[in-house]
Amino acid sequence: MRVTFLEPLRGVATDMVGRYLGEHEVLLAQASGELPDGWQESEAVVWSSWPVDRAFIESLPKLRFMQRWGVYRYRGDATAGLERGIPVSVLPHGTSGRVAEHAFALILALSRALLIAHRSVIDGLNPANLGPEAGEGAHQPLNWAGLAEPRSLQFKTVGIAGFGEVGACLAQMLAPLHCRTLYNKRTPLTPAQEQYYGVTYAEMDELLAVSDTACNLIPPSDATRGMLGEREFGLMKSSAHFVNVGRGVTTDERALARALSARRIGAAGLDVFSIEPPPRDDPLLKLDNILLTPHIAGGTPLGAPGGTAGFSDAFERLRENLRRVEAGEPVLCPISRDEPSADG
Repeated sequence: MRVTFLEPLRGVATDMVGRYLGEHEVLLAQASGELPDGWQESEAVVWSSWPVDRAFIESLPKLRFMQRWGVYRYRGDATAGLERGIPVSVLPHGTSGRVAEHAFALILALSRALLIAHRSVIDGLNPANLGPEAGEGAHQPLNWAGLAEPRSLQFKTVGIAGFGEVGACLAQMLAPLHCRTLYNKRTPLTPAQEQYYGVTYAEMDELLAVSDTACNLIPPSDATRGMLGEREFGLMKSSAHFVNVGRGVTTDERALARALSARRIGAAGLDVFSIEPPPRDDPLLKLDNILLTPHIAGGTPLGAPGGTAGFSDAFERLRENLRRVEAGEPVLCPISRDEPSADG
């Protein structure tokens, strides 16, 4: 199949073309805004920022498949392709899907008290001194460690601070659990986008005050450095959880440690820190109501170029979609004409 990438590939992404698409004829754009020779004969196109529109799609008589990389971070409208019965797949941009998945895992793990529960089993916690029983029948001992009841994430309020590609992916993961998902970003989404992603705008103070879990996806800048500190944690409910998979420098970690230690907030889950690895005397490492991971949300191995894991995901799923198109099978993550659009 002739596959055309409408934007240039750089770095590690270029190396993956041969690895994943060797059986296809691949045309690569050499510069932004310039399509490669022969693009008019494309049977499949891959794009993110190219301004795909009706005129462009109608200029491709052999088009059989469209792959968009970007749940939120994209341009263009594939409606004309859908009207022709051309399958259109939407996959996350870069490592965004993995980062959102890790944020979701931390949110769920804190809600279900998985770390505390794990430690209780390892430590043999058994305050009622129950005797061992066979693990079957209707009268098994429930919660023999006597832990506080884990809470459900369903129907809870989750606030996303900093809404972009990762936030959009996370919102999609929360939707099946009927969460009320709030978001805050410098430029609010359009009403159509809010409806599409199932989110509601909130000022930052409101987001922190009402969320059962506040998730920090704020990008780093001089303006955002340390923006979540003593005052902000003081706005949160004492039962609330705080999750950070964005950047450590946007959080005043000393203030977070004090809030957790004093139980002014319930728990936290962090994948990022202002200093990595954190020093061994970091107060965050001494707390029992925190879940820490070593900056692994994106999934890229130590020493590998940034984004490697995300590109391998994207190319692996693109290859599978091309196989499905050739076999007449439904593609992964399709969109349809009847679905609401983020573009209204």
